Amino acid sequence: MIPLIEHIYASKGLYQQLINPLCRKYDLTDSQVAVLLYVADPNPADTAAKIIKSQRLKKSLVSMSIDDLEKRGLITSYYKEGDHKSKHLKVNEEARPIIEEALRIQEEYYALLTKGLSEKDKVTLNRCMSLVNMNISRYDS
Repeated sequence: MIPLIEHIYASKGLYQQLINPLCRKYDLTDSQVAVLLYVADPNPADTAAKIIKSQRLKKSLVSMSIDDLEKRGLITSYYKEGDHKSKHLKVNEEARPIIEEALRIQEEYYALLTKGLSEKDKVTLNRCMSLVNMNISRYDS
């Protein structure tokens, strides 16, 4: 197996291992946690279509996640004035503890992945991963 691919699978497995207790605690799927984190991020990409493209999740998975998160009162969907084509999403206050815990898990995950790396190595890694993501985005387009 190509080492990079092997590392990707191993890192994904580690992330699942770290996020699963949170999912069980709040009775959420990892996709629902991903949606919450994405909507909570201070960026203008607050629609299902943008989540699907950015997170590379299946449309049906995102749709079901959004529906369930809305029913549970964790997110709210709304239309912006003058734009009734796209539903926009916002996180409700009830989701804050989940998001904070998930962000702590992501910090732990990043610390585990970069243990032993210098700050310069971390910058290089992040730059390389950004290039990898750009390549993936070009392929997806």
